[in-house]
Amino acid sequence: YIAKAADGSMRDGLSLLDQCIAFHIGQRLTFDKALDVLGAVDTGVFSNLVREVMARNVVGCIRILEDIVIQGRELSQFVLDFTWYLRNLMLLKASSAEGSASEMQAMEDIMEVSSDNLVKLKEEASMVETESLLRYIRIMSELSGQLRYASGKRILIEIALIKLCKPAMEIDADSVLERVRAVEEQVEKGI
Repeated sequence: YIAKAADGSMRDGLSLLDQCIAFHIGQRLTFDKALDVLGAVDTGVFSNLVREVMARNVVGCIRILEDIVIQGRELSQFVLDFTWYLRNLMLLKASSAEGSASEMQAMEDIMEVSSDNLVKLKEEASMVETESLLRYIRIMSELSGQLRYASGKRILIEIALIKLCKPAMEIDADSVLERVRAVEEQVEKGI
């Protein structure tokens, strides 16, 4: 995880490990303690967040963000990591569409996630459409660029989360397709 947080550079990963050890000197270094030092978020939070987005639950998404803020996590890193999580979902979705077991295994190796996280990712990948994932990634990538110079990061993230849940707020083709898909789901359910 530390090497991933450092964009894959082993030297940077070792430097972060040294920081974690120094911050918790004389204590057993755990995953949660490393997350605290790095200001990072456990992937379980991203799983919960993507499920709230798929359920179009704005309140649930804002509550998750509130927990992140209360924990003092770095919001720009949170957005980057969530975008990476969505990217992994997209890769799984794409590899499952290809069908070959060897291609799926190769994709899983590229993603570098634990087997527990892989199970959640596979389940979520089966629950979401590729077009929706592409829309989510676009919104979060645009947000990441906006956060570089923003003083009100939390507000921008809240707006992006609302956009993820409410495609009606946007007029681009991806959002219109998402709205049509939502209407189709309602018709199928008899709503």
